[in-house]
Amino acid sequence: MRIGEMLVRMGVLNRAQVEEILEEQQSSNEPFGTLAERLFDVSSDTIERVWIEQTQDRAQLFDAGRGIDDDARELVIRRQAWQFGIVPLRLDDGYLVAATSRGQLPRAVRFATRVLGMAVQFEIADDETLSQLLAHQYPIRGMDKSMLDRNGLPNLFGKAA
Repeated sequence: MRIGEMLVRMGVLNRAQVEEILEEQQSSNEPFGTLAERLFDVSSDTIERVWIEQTQDRAQLFDAGRGIDDDARELVIRRQAWQFGIVPLRLDDGYLVAATSRGQLPRAVRFATRVLGMAVQFEIADDETLSQLLAHQYPIRGMDKSMLDRNGLPNLFGKAA
């Protein structure tokens, strides 16, 4: 479902407002959410929440058989990978494919949009698989699945995410 449709369903925008945003988007090439914020004072938190929901709906299940590209791994440092529960898998036709878990998805989406600055397609892994991926791709002594459960790892990195 598109962001505009989701915002209408939530009662945040009406269909005429969505059409106005789409018309503006054709000439400005700005993201829908940015225009909704600017034109109709939709909060950035609302846009982010809808985008996370949309991302979750589009996410595929993680498949280790599709492989992991070393070039993609370099986009994220160890601390970021563990802190935000994200493992870059490969670059595919102009966007990044990354693994995360359902529980880590909001953190991973926020990180991807605010820091990476590129389109990301997420694959969803269970928590155990994600922790194994993190340990293999971004080894840090003492890090394991229990660290993901702490939601932000504030004691390990000096601040919460």
